[in-house]
Amino acid sequence: MAGIFFSVTFSAISQQYVSYAENATGKISGNEPTYIFKRIDAVKNIDKTKAASLKKSLASQLKIFFSDPLLNPPVGFNAKTSFGVSTDPFAKNVLFPSCSFEFDFYYLEEKTGGVKASMDGTLIGMETNAEEHFFRQVGNFWEDCSHANFPLFFEQPPISDSTADYIELNFKNYGYPAIAPDKPFRIVKRNSSPLFVPLTRKEFVEFLIAQKKYEIKEDEKKIPDLQKNIKQSQETLKNPPSYMTEDFKKALADGVSKIQKAVDETKEEISKKQEKIKQYESMIHAMSAAEAASAARLDEDKITDDFDKSKKLVPVGRMEGVGLYKINPSYYDRSAAAPGAQLIFVYYHLTNLSAFEKTQFNYLEKKTMDIFDHLNYHQLKESMK
Repeated sequence: MAGIFFSVTFSAISQQYVSYAENATGKISGNEPTYIFKRIDAVKNIDKTKAASLKKSLASQLKIFFSDPLLNPPVGFNAKTSFGVSTDPFAKNVLFPSCSFEFDFYYLEEKTGGVKASMDGTLIGMETNAEEHFFRQVGNFWEDCSHANFPLFFEQPPISDSTADYIELNFKNYGYPAIAPDKPFRIVKRNSSPLFVPLTRKEFVEFLIAQKKYEIKEDEKKIPDLQKNIKQSQETLKNPPSYMTEDFKKALADGVSKIQKAVDETKEEISKKQEKIKQYESMIHAMSAAEAASAARLDEDKITDDFDKSKKLVPVGRMEGVGLYKINPSYYDRSAAAPGAQLIFVYYHLTNLSAFEKTQFNYLEKKTMDIFDHLNYHQLKESMK
């Protein structure tokens, strides 16, 4: 036991004395656009006109990022750029491929033989045309939308800052596994079209119908296994093995009763959900054209006895509650002359330092946040023209 305690203590002490070379001049790698152009040219189904425009925008983004004073030169860290492009392999002609820059920053450490880069650090991500990455795994509704195969992913976008050049969202109260649970990200729009448009009341009720249909399918999946379990138990009770005691037989019979009760309750639950679907369909049928097209807003503080979200809808025309928004399907300019880059997302991620290394603001964390905050977002916007 003493040996284990010693090894843990030694590990903690060794971490405690990591010596960072905060004033050493670092290096930049991967900041040439040639590699990026080759990756885009390798995509066989990309629209060639849009590809040329996209390459021009990405080269500009790279230049804008590395023009930051904190990177000329990087002090106390190395900067390394990686690039990725993602497209639908089944699409005949991809107009707006999703592209991603990842700018990784590595601490410079004082080690035997000189200054060397660490294995971990921080990063800033810059993604173009990547709205699905940012809005299909975040918030209160994304999972229900995904399960129900509901095509209009919607959310309550928590806008924490905005300027003429970007919109900042922070999902820290929801959790965001795709990048970080408590970090903001900024969206740079190319055009003046709204990125978010209200989800309509009709669309919200259609979502509730899709949600109930999914729940019914999941309930229906349970029943065959439960019934199989009942049948097997009943057959065992009809022909019990010689070693089965009376107490065990009674317990098995009680188990059959409980499983049958679960089957009956599941069937009853399915019936209730089917009835709820009929109610939702009646709601849609009774809506006027104006009501159907009006914005869906929810009173989240309203308590309902049956957890029916339709009862949380704020009366038509009222502005209290929380608005629900979807990505504007008309945001992208699909004209022949439109550029290949039309939306840029910027975010950052900080390393998970040990308790012994962590300070209130580690020097590289601070530089990363400074770059994120002071990046020339106006020039990024102009790079998509």
